[in-house]
Amino acid sequence: MTVSASLVVWDRDDDPPAYSEQLLYWRHYGQRESESVSSVPRYLEEHADRLKKKYLAFIHELGEHRVASRRLIDHLDAGDGFSFWWMTLLAEKSPFKSPRIYDCLRLLALEEILLANRPAMLTLASSDRALVQAISRLCLNLDIRFRAQRSGGTGKARTALRKGYDALPSWLQGMLSLRHSLRRWRLRRVNIPHWYSAAKACFICSYFIHLDPGQCAQGKFHSRQWEGLPKLLRDGGRLTNWIQLFLVSEVVPDAETGIGWVEAFNRDAANQGLHVFLESYLTPARVMRALRMWLWLVGVKRRLRNIQSAFNVNGTRVWLWPMLRGDWHASLNGPVAMANCLWVTLFDEALATMPRQHQGLYLYENQSWEKALLRAWRRHGHGEIIGVQHATVPYWHLYYFDDPRSLGADGISTLPLPDRLAVNGGVAWRAFADGGYPKEKLMEVEALRYLYLYEAAADRHRRSGPLRVLVVGDMIPASMRNLLGLLQDAARLIPAGYEFTLKPHPGYAVDLGGFPDLTIAETNESLAKLLGGYDVALAANSTSAAVDAYVARLPVIVAVDGGSLNLSPLRGRPGARFVSTSQELADALQSVAGGFAAHDRRHEDFFFLSPDLQRWRRLLALS
Repeated sequence: MTVSASLVVWDRDDDPPAYSEQLLYWRHYGQRESESVSSVPRYLEEHADRLKKKYLAFIHELGEHRVASRRLIDHLDAGDGFSFWWMTLLAEKSPFKSPRIYDCLRLLALEEILLANRPAMLTLASSDRALVQAISRLCLNLDIRFRAQRSGGTGKARTALRKGYDALPSWLQGMLSLRHSLRRWRLRRVNIPHWYSAAKACFICSYFIHLDPGQCAQGKFHSRQWEGLPKLLRDGGRLTNWIQLFLVSEVVPDAETGIGWVEAFNRDAANQGLHVFLESYLTPARVMRALRMWLWLVGVKRRLRNIQSAFNVNGTRVWLWPMLRGDWHASLNGPVAMANCLWVTLFDEALATMPRQHQGLYLYENQSWEKALLRAWRRHGHGEIIGVQHATVPYWHLYYFDDPRSLGADGISTLPLPDRLAVNGGVAWRAFADGGYPKEKLMEVEALRYLYLYEAAADRHRRSGPLRVLVVGDMIPASMRNLLGLLQDAARLIPAGYEFTLKPHPGYAVDLGGFPDLTIAETNESLAKLLGGYDVALAANSTSAAVDAYVARLPVIVAVDGGSLNLSPLRGRPGARFVSTSQELADALQSVAGGFAAHDRRHEDFFFLSPDLQRWRRLLALS
């Protein structure tokens, strides 16, 4: 982009009119860069390492910000050396729970673009009030004239009920969120078991999702997140105690199904392990305890009511309060605060009443409930606890990453970390190590949920007949709308001879009725059974299933959209093809049909897949 007296930032889905000024897309990559047209998402991707570090540094410094001579972290200390700061949406940094993180990163990118080009005037075409506020402040700080062009509706459609709820004060939303506990009150029917307490017992905390419904219905616990590990433990003489986090899914559609399965597992505990839902610990007294904790957070928030200036990013002219005020309110007295108080209360009760566990495992994604688990585990004197990185570690999944100063901090109220972190492949190991995670805590283990790929990674050849395209979905509705919309339009641009099959994410059922011109089948078969029957995989932005296809040596096409971060685990990987328009998708599909082959790769590049699980045996000291 060349220097111009005026710049238009375009935050709308429709095409911009012919401007004489330079145009800067806010939510699109744009067809092609030129002297007069550029893209903030494209700039962000091109300078990702620097801008990512800036944002992680900002979050660290926000926690260290002092109010009345005390750090924000210390204000949120519950009195036992554990700070609720680490459970806030701000510290969690999940682009799924906090989509405004993308706006924060784009604002940091925009500042660099403005400093390089120094326009005299900036016009923002947007209906996003928070974005108008943030960019107008940035322009004021940079001595750039600012004009907001608010014509055109670009906001997300909301129902009247949703608008009414969003208009409520955050504390009232927090109170109303207690209804979610009442919905899970039935899970209390699962009796707290007499936990195994022998030195060989192993504690595991997991999600009650990604289960094999056929086996579970027969009373045989089988989790695709843990695959053969329970059998390995059982064969090694270990007894397992499971705390399950209940999630509604297509496999477990309601509490009644979950209760029936868990009761069946517990009748054969020697083979299936002992299981209970965390919500089984719900009682009126414990809900009241969580409510008192929430009221304490409400008081803390009141003392921190002038916190807005802390959202100035050090070393920049960027102010992120308009983007992150919603996360702040939700985390201090809103629904997130209430949920966190319940996590702390229930984990505290569960681990206080459980016999000492010498070793524990849990699924590691750096979510708020994990901090509550670590607090309770150590508070009640249990042994070693190991986080298990069970999927992939995509570049923009910021919840996996922290500023190195947070990771290396000593003292009270520091970031809770597991004693060791089990990583499932070289890609994940390098991502954590390069991000500053203590290398001495990283341990190699086999990728349990991907072990089937050990045999699947064979040479592939294009078969005769129609090109069979497996469309793998994710759980973000906007990402799925983008993918299927691109595919519907691309199907009009390609000749006959393509067959499309959708495998939706188990956490999100897609309504194909919204794409009437798209001829596509649907399947819920496992990827292990599907991949061998297809010629190419077309993946939504953030789904980890793209990696299954990639390691199995299928050509992989990933649909991305400048309206969200590139959350794909294949970002930056050779051989994966990224598309953002229907024409690019049509070209990619036709290149596969014409003989385009997947890039040569070995499964060792991504995952450790030794079938004998020797790494797991060493980690758990199994013979």
